[in-house]
Amino acid sequence: MELYIFLAVFGIYVLISLLILPMQYRFLIALKAEEEKNRLKGKKQGEMYDDMNAGELSLHGNMQGNPLFFLANLFASILYRVRHGGNRK
Repeated sequence: MELYIFLAVFGIYVLISLLILPMQYRFLIALKAEEEKNRLKGKKQGEMYDDMNAGELSLHGNMQGNPLFFLANLFASILYRVRHGGNRK
């Protein structure tokens, strides 16, 4: 009985992660584009975060740090690497 409950909860978590995936993927693409734009300006990643306002930092922290989004973040990262040739900059 407990196994069925666990599987149901895990299935719901996977379903929620798949529903959130497009949003997380678009966020990742925007973040990578911003990093590339700042890299071309000569800014480092830390400076990019220093220049963000409080709302952007809060959004970024929630999108990347919320345990509910862990699986969606993992899927989005894998999808990004597959679609963009696996280049890590």
